[in-house]
Amino acid sequence: MAKAFENCIDIPVSRSEKPREVGLNFAGDWGWELSYIDGMLEAVGDYLDVVKLAVLTGRLTDRDFIKRKVKLYNDNQVKVFPGGMTLEAALICKKVEAFFDEAKDLGCSVVEVSESEVHMTPDTRHKLTEMGKERGFQVLVELGPHHPDEPFAPGHIIKECNEALQAGAWKIVLEGEVILMMKPWQDQAGAEKIFRIVDAVGRDNLIFEIGGNLKLAQWFILKYGPDVSFGNVGRDKVMPIEHIRRGLNYPDTWFGKFAAL
Repeated sequence: MAKAFENCIDIPVSRSEKPREVGLNFAGDWGWELSYIDGMLEAVGDYLDVVKLAVLTGRLTDRDFIKRKVKLYNDNQVKVFPGGMTLEAALICKKVEAFFDEAKDLGCSVVEVSESEVHMTPDTRHKLTEMGKERGFQVLVELGPHHPDEPFAPGHIIKECNEALQAGAWKIVLEGEVILMMKPWQDQAGAEKIFRIVDAVGRDNLIFEIGGNLKLAQWFILKYGPDVSFGNVGRDKVMPIEHIRRGLNYPDTWFGKFAAL
């Protein structure tokens, strides 16, 4: 579809188009109404790839409404997954099989294995990943606590990432609260830890939660290019992040240039 002004403005940086495997954006849906989703997708759907039904919103919402919502997203090439806490809750209730059946019937193509509010053995985490993949889901494995006491330890997290990928994970999501605690854009020690993780695991296997933090998004894009993947981008940050991805906030592109007719 043609974009406005494309006949007179050349964007400095190109990147992958939908459906894409890299340069992903995912946002959390906290109960958005269909009319909002329809308008939002018309406005920024080209740059939104995955949506999470945040926390337990799926459990607290009418089932038929969720099915219609998931279909609307899917019709616009946006994948949907129940937030990892939904699977955690099903695990506590010992109804994991029913969770996978329900997610499939609702039209979700992705599931998330996380430890936001529960603790799992590595074997349980890997088994859930294998179960999701066997049922045809793309599986996100989130690593890192919601309320961190310390930054990522590269050796430990690299081991967990590689084990998750071996179990069949599609992507590894690195918890945003840990990344924000590390402040890699201003703390060299935090940055070095991120570099070690990415070097060992591979940029394309990772999704970095940024919590809508544009400074953090810019840091990752400057270090790893426009096709780095972000989670929890925030519904109002999809377009600003796309500007950064496309070089409009890069050094040495347009800004600061001398221009004349």
